[in-house]
Order: sequence, then C-alpha cells, then structure tokens
Amino acid sequence: MKQAIVVVSFGTTHKDAEQGAIAPVERAIERAFPDWEVRRAWTSRIIARRLAERGEPVENESEALERLMGEGYRRVAFAATHVISGCEYDRVKAAAGSWPVSAPLLETEEDLRWMAALLDGIAAEEGRTLLVMGHGTEHAADATYARLRRLLSERVKLACVEGSHTLEALLPELDALAEKRLTLMPLMLVAGDHAKNDLAGEGPDSWKSRLEARGFDVSTRLQGLGALKTVQERFVQKVRSAVE
Repeated sequence: MKQAIVVVSFGTTHKDAEQGAIAPVERAIERAFPDWEVRRAWTSRIIARRLAERGEPVENESEALERLMGEGYRRVAFAATHVISGCEYDRVKAAAGSWPVSAPLLETEEDLRWMAALLDGIAAEEGRTLLVMGHGTEHAADATYARLRRLLSERVKLACVEGSHTLEALLPELDALAEKRLTLMPLMLVAGDHAKNDLAGEGPDSWKSRLEARGFDVSTRLQGLGALKTVQERFVQKVRSAVE
C-alpha cells in the first residue's frame, strides 16, 4: 500500500531559514520513516503566493493531500511542525479530515517541561538571561505561552509578537534584573522575518534596539527551533505517536 507523510510547516520566504530549520525536520522524518513517501506543504497562503511569484511554488496542505490521492496513495499522515495548536494547526486538522495529524511541539505539560529545560540549557550556554520571542496569537492557544512561562527558570524570559504576552508587559520584569545582559532568540520553528526584523533588526522598533535604548547589553541567537537536533527528534516522536 502506498503511504505518505505530509510535513506541514507555516513556511518562510527566507531560503536560509528554510534550509536551516525546515529541511532538517523533514529529513529527520524521512530517516525515521523509510517506508513512507515524505512530502512538503506549507500553511501560509501569503508565503505561498510570494514564493509562486519567485517561481518557487510550494503546495498547501489541501493541495498536497489532493495530489497524493490522485497518485494512488491510500494511507496518509500529516506531520505538523507548528509550535502551538493555533490557527495554522487548525487549518491542517481541517484539511486532514480523518487522516492522523501529529501534535504541535508544545501541547502537553511534558512538552512544556521539556521546552523549559531546553531553554534553560541555552541560557546557561549563553551565560546571560535568555529572552525568547514567541509568535503569539489571538487564538485560545495563546494560553500555551502562559503555561510555559510558569515553568521557565529565572534566567529565561518569554514575550510574543502578537497576543497578550507582549514585550511591553515584560519590560518591568526585565528592568528589575540585576545584570543587564540579554540574549534574544526566536521561539519559532525558523529564524525568518520576525527573528531578523522584529527581534534583531537594526530599526528603532526592534526588540534589540528598544532594549539597547534601555541600557541592556544585547546579543542575538538567530537560530530557529527546527535547527536543533533535540527538536527534530521531538517532532519525529510526535509523528510516530500519530501514525501508530
């Protein structure tokens, strides 16, 4: 029986981010499931349109499934690389119908404890307070960030671009730090637009610029979560749980 796994990511227009953080997750899944065909799909329609204009089309989740059905595949699973179960993850679930979809990176309390330990280790490597940028959302899944924040060590801080967990709300806590040394890092699959511009950009509105204006010594770690081997392995585990 022909079987396929569709690895579904939000996507990015940044080739370095795609190669550094999405492709490694896809390759890890390919290695773990040698008897399955592995295909790519991205959920962001805006990114898909921009890539199509560049002559680099990428199918969305519905298109990928339709193609597989047309090619005679009769067993399909979706490997979601989304960090939380927000709007984009809901889109994958809707397209998948009765086919299995792996859980997002952060769903269970075990997931959150694992991530808190991972971030604490990165903070220890950096020797600074680690400030991570989540995407955030108006979706109910925004509560995932609040659940994670309760588990973070004192040397890890979290704020988001969207949703309720803003940098502005975190500033009093940052200002109270005895040592004004921060490392900024995206809590996202890729280090794409948000990481390069909103987090670490040279413009006056970036987190880096705003924090430097407040007297912080700021360094950046522009590495998407998908670049980390432990994250790749975590996604593989979630796919295995879904298909088995």
